[in-house]
Amino acid sequence: MKRFNQLFTLLLLPVDFLAIWSAFLAAYYVRLDWTVAEVSYIQPLPEYARFTAELSLLWLAVFFIFGMYSFRGTRNLWVLLGRVITATSVALALFIIGMFLVKTQFFSRLIVVYFWGLSIVLIPLGRALVGFFKQWLQYYGTGVERIWLIAEGNIAIVLRNYIQGKRPSQKLLGTSGFFDAENLSHHPELDRVILGSELDKDTMLRLIRFCEDRSVTLQYVPSLTGLYTSHITIDTLMGYPLIELAPTPLSGWGRIVKRIFDIVLSILGIVILSPVMLVVAIAIKLDSRGPIIYSQKRVGELRKLFTFYKFRSMYSDMSVGLGGEKADRILAELQVHNEASGPMFKIKDDPRVTRIGKFIRKTSLDELPQLFNVFIGNMSAVGPRPALPNEVKQYGDAARRRLLIKPGATGLWQVSGRSDASFDDYVQMDVYYLEHWSIWLDIKIILLTFKAVFSRKGSY
Repeated sequence: MKRFNQLFTLLLLPVDFLAIWSAFLAAYYVRLDWTVAEVSYIQPLPEYARFTAELSLLWLAVFFIFGMYSFRGTRNLWVLLGRVITATSVALALFIIGMFLVKTQFFSRLIVVYFWGLSIVLIPLGRALVGFFKQWLQYYGTGVERIWLIAEGNIAIVLRNYIQGKRPSQKLLGTSGFFDAENLSHHPELDRVILGSELDKDTMLRLIRFCEDRSVTLQYVPSLTGLYTSHITIDTLMGYPLIELAPTPLSGWGRIVKRIFDIVLSILGIVILSPVMLVVAIAIKLDSRGPIIYSQKRVGELRKLFTFYKFRSMYSDMSVGLGGEKADRILAELQVHNEASGPMFKIKDDPRVTRIGKFIRKTSLDELPQLFNVFIGNMSAVGPRPALPNEVKQYGDAARRRLLIKPGATGLWQVSGRSDASFDDYVQMDVYYLEHWSIWLDIKIILLTFKAVFSRKGSY
């Protein structure tokens, strides 16, 4: 199985090369045939073809740096598309800068534009063809990954259903609630063992040795303690090793990069979505009395309070913070119907929600004013759900870790279940996010947010 994956990863190199070079050649013919502007200078085709064939190697190098040749692969189409667009843009920028520095006359600026558009179509298409061929082989039994699951309870059901849904690429050989070396030895074709939870120290060591001796991949779902120690650095002091446990990778350059990303994204969002926000604002005003924007105090990074903005989706006299004692009384009466776990409150068919409110909640349009929170800096584009002060009072140690970073307009919890998830699920996902943050994880979550919004799963 490992050699099978490695083979197809290596196959991506010539496929990407052909896709990039084809995009360059197609851009050449488009520039000649589609005369938007007069052609002042363009290289002869043989010279152009030779130059762009060599130039395509730059793209492969950038793709490698961006992790597009990982043997684990990229399972999500949106993540792949995001990486292709980003890596292609970076490679193109490096090329243009290089041409400027050496002061070499280039073939055509329009070719650059055409190439960029063609490449982000041809590269995913080429990879899709490779993926189709790989799945075709797996359908007939070649390169199928064989898995054994060690788990109990609800997590066993979730993992089993996921693995069985990955057919034909994966096959579940069996499930057990404990590690049985003798039983697993009867499956020499085993490729991967997945643990639903950590075992005791001795059993874990025996399982690790078992997998090492047979070159079997071992994966496990860590406890919160395991997640807490996932981001460490090692230093020395007078010859003694020191292990530094950082609360989150969002420090130093990580914080700077994330803030720049937030500013750029929020400005683009405000500019592009301002007509949509104007239409929503008018609809809210015509639908019911009260302010268009609903503001509320939420708990941000390191427990600092900030003003949180969203479009009003409830009747003013029933909204907490607007309706006074009446709103507080209605909320208390509705608590018996609360469908959320932990300190959160959520019910379907909330009688306090207006007609327009139901629509903007279902489509997540009520969240758009949070772009201003992101621009101001008291929220991030991606992060934990912004909590209410009364919710924070009920937090345990694990949940309080969510307050180490800025809350987000979207987050891992939204793309992994949204309102359908329990509070404990929220905590685990947020802890995972703050321990494993990267700019690529933010991009992945943002791309998956569009999918979650369009599917409207779990939103109400």
